[in-house]
Amino acid sequence: MKWTSARIYVIKAAIIGTTLAYMVLDLWLLHGPMYGFLHKDKLVTEAAAVVYGERISPAQLARHKAEQEAISGKEKPAVSMLMDLVRSSLLRMRSRYNDNQLPHDRAAAEREVAALASRTSGDAAFEQQLASQGYTRRQFTDKVESRLMGLALLNRNLAPHTKVDDAAIQAHYEQIQDELRIPASRPVKHIFIATLNRNEADARHAADQVMARLQAGEDFARLAAELSDDSNTAQKGGHLGTVHDDALLPLPELNLFGDAALPADTPTLARSKWGWHIILAGPIAPAYTPSLEECRETIRTAIISAQRELGVNAFFDTLIKEGFQQKRIQIHVK
Repeated sequence: MKWTSARIYVIKAAIIGTTLAYMVLDLWLLHGPMYGFLHKDKLVTEAAAVVYGERISPAQLARHKAEQEAISGKEKPAVSMLMDLVRSSLLRMRSRYNDNQLPHDRAAAEREVAALASRTSGDAAFEQQLASQGYTRRQFTDKVESRLMGLALLNRNLAPHTKVDDAAIQAHYEQIQDELRIPASRPVKHIFIATLNRNEADARHAADQVMARLQAGEDFARLAAELSDDSNTAQKGGHLGTVHDDALLPLPELNLFGDAALPADTPTLARSKWGWHIILAGPIAPAYTPSLEECRETIRTAIISAQRELGVNAFFDTLIKEGFQQKRIQIHVK
């Protein structure tokens, strides 16, 4: 009986000791479930959002918002940026649940991190930059690997949206066929003699001299580089680019298309409000509509891209809806 009582005492002491140790770890070191329960009001006020118990801090939101605004050059709404982070959290959590079914590619994550590090002045500077964001290099690599797993999960869910048969491609081609039509076009060059700093007579005389030299066989591109007052095109041989029949023409008073179009490869003198132009228009490429075969792969890519976008939105909409219904997602930013 004494041995039995002693054994029970030891077991009870072990249980109590383990419980106390867990409480110490949870409440003071790990800030786990018990800490979260006792400090839930405080944690909520410190969070921009809480997603299934994971906090998204105001600092994370501010950093993400600043990054996206730097990339786009436009101001981004805080709520929109926060939902980006919510979606990332949901994808990361869903990846954990599917961990055994997803590829682990640590080498790919390390290559991506190494590529980012190569953009800095060295590993020390890169690791200092990571430290300022609260990461060690290993932790950041873990995050990248987690993101790659999330993308793998997303791609697996989107697989049904990436199969497009020939019938769908043909139907889409027939629907947008008129929009694919390419209007007639021709290349146009000019040598410009400005009247801004010359009187009219001198400008016309200079233009006539250029015409005479061209008719004598001199090279148009060389004369453009030497004499044109249009600095944007002079060093390109006077090229204005390829002009299409439905576009705003460089000199509307000239007939570049139609029955009375300027002859190809023949210099023509023309006047605009800015001065004189010697125009050299190339042959006209007639309007045409690309065939289905010419457009097949482009259309396939466009359909897949559109379907993937719809699939991504539907995937995240489902996760977010479930989270709100279960009250596991709380947003604290307006």
